[in-house]
Amino acid sequence: MRRLVPLVLACLLGAPFAARAATLTLYSRLDDAPAVARAFTAQTGIAVRIRRPPPTGLADRIAHEGSHPRWALAWFTGTPTAIALDARGLLARHLPVPAGLSPRAAALIPPDGSAIPTGLELGGVLLMPKSAPFAAPAHWQDLLAPARRGLAGMADPGLDDAAWGGLASLLAAQGWPAGCGFVKALRGAGLHIYASTSDTVAALRSGAIQLALIRSAVAFHIASRVDSSLETVIPAPAVLMPSLIVMPRHLEPAVRHAALAFIAFACSPAGQRAALAADDMDSSFWPVNAAVPPPPNLPDLAGLAPRDPRAIATDPLPAIDWFAREMVGSGL
Repeated sequence: MRRLVPLVLACLLGAPFAARAATLTLYSRLDDAPAVARAFTAQTGIAVRIRRPPPTGLADRIAHEGSHPRWALAWFTGTPTAIALDARGLLARHLPVPAGLSPRAAALIPPDGSAIPTGLELGGVLLMPKSAPFAAPAHWQDLLAPARRGLAGMADPGLDDAAWGGLASLLAAQGWPAGCGFVKALRGAGLHIYASTSDTVAALRSGAIQLALIRSAVAFHIASRVDSSLETVIPAPAVLMPSLIVMPRHLEPAVRHAALAFIAFACSPAGQRAALAADDMDSSFWPVNAAVPPPPNLPDLAGLAPRDPRAIATDPLPAIDWFAREMVGSGL
């Protein structure tokens, strides 16, 4: 059974320990990671060095380092990376459950405790112009309507680590593999597939598409902070996608202790507020700590009745492989 640690910060973040701890190396592409790292260092004195791999390079880098990791923490959006690394035996398991974690967030911890959720968002929403000449889709199946033919785009989950959430949303009504037929029908109706989320957003803003299927944190940030001509639409069913933090199996005791302290801090009220205050592409999320309210521009998560991504595909890797083979083929 996982251990609740209500005093974990007090136990792990003491000044004598901080003086002995080595610098933590964090692999992450999350835009709000530096803000959380700075707040953690200010509270503990433990330095954090952030390395930002390319979109699909994080898992490859960790796999290459194997049982001799140069990293102490990896922090990313979506479950495929965590599942792939855990299947190779590279992740520490049975991590302590941070104090104050909401029941919804705690339910997303893998059964072996190899990853801890640090934020919640929706895997796929639609970003679209407010002036679009068609009604916003209420359900994912509405993307097949003739008025929307050839107007939707998404990132390839084989090239963009966080794009699994978009595919999971398209599969949500029927699950995997039953939902493949709907996804293939979308491709036949002119679905555009891009290499990354940023490419998908660029296509939307250039007018190449009218509906960008992207994760909710990016969509809400762009609509509220970057381009007021756009709006975020949430077709049903909604699907949860957490950001996750993991540790390697093999760490020196002092570094492991410091890494556990960082995880506890990232999920604490102070860590959650630091991430939300970063005001970047990753900061529009629903907090995992029950004591921290979500940003005011987000809808009520309970009212959306989001589905657990594991109910769609316990292992997303076969679905991503299928997408690369059947939907993308030899190239974009």
